[in-house]
Amino acid sequence: MFLEAALARRELARHLTSLNYSVDPTAWSKLCMAIKRDLQAKRLRPNVPIPPRRNPIAFLKIMQQETGSITKALAALVHDGPWTSSGGSFRLAEQIGVDIHAEAEKIHQRKNTFRFLEIGAAWAGFGGGYKTTSSANIASLADRFWQERGNSVFLHFTNLTPWHAALPDGVYEHPYVTAAGLATLERQGVQPGSVDILFSQAAAYFETDHVTFMRHACRLIGDGGMMIFNHRPEIAGEMDHFARSSGLELTKRIHLGGMNGDVVRYDRMRAGNGRQPALGQLQPIQREAFA
Repeated sequence: MFLEAALARRELARHLTSLNYSVDPTAWSKLCMAIKRDLQAKRLRPNVPIPPRRNPIAFLKIMQQETGSITKALAALVHDGPWTSSGGSFRLAEQIGVDIHAEAEKIHQRKNTFRFLEIGAAWAGFGGGYKTTSSANIASLADRFWQERGNSVFLHFTNLTPWHAALPDGVYEHPYVTAAGLATLERQGVQPGSVDILFSQAAAYFETDHVTFMRHACRLIGDGGMMIFNHRPEIAGEMDHFARSSGLELTKRIHLGGMNGDVVRYDRMRAGNGRQPALGQLQPIQREAFA
């Protein structure tokens, strides 16, 4: 895992440096810990409930069951960051009253195309292969649009490290991308104004540079598109202000508390409603070397 972590740090630094994006030492340290958590989580089956470390016996028991090794379980107990297991789901969208499947169908019917982006999707519902689940996630969305995938439907998701060796046609993983580094996707073919739904269940919440995240996220959202994600409650005013200045309007916000914080939905009004999409301009940020 140490070699994987070193590779991930190098690739992430390369992507951010190519954007002339500066990361302060504190933020970089948090990213390095997040990379380790990402690598740890991949060793588990999707959606495994992991006990907290304050109950070491239960933690070690589950980790040994999942990894098949007491050595790995002991290493997990003392390693940086909590072990998590993410199968990827649209649960937060459901909490705010949005059925992403239904919205996707409406958008595709209206535009004859649909592009989705999830930030930090982990397994994205695919697990170790192409098996979909009963949960609403990218895998179930891919199954719903199996005939259109790769032609008129395109499903993208980011991760800090690569989680998938292969994916179905029309489904694309973008590894080594943070919420603040979404400009990387433009260099990988996701054009400004082309995303219909942008969703995140945790990555945006933990992003330390929410201003840069909002700048690039708003730039990606197209005419009639929406953003759904959770964030820290104390930055709600800043998020709303930046959304308005980028041509998006607050549709709904709910407070869930705890590690879920606030869940918010922003919409870009369709051009026919008298407002034109405001994609904004990318501003260069001071370049800085990475350790």
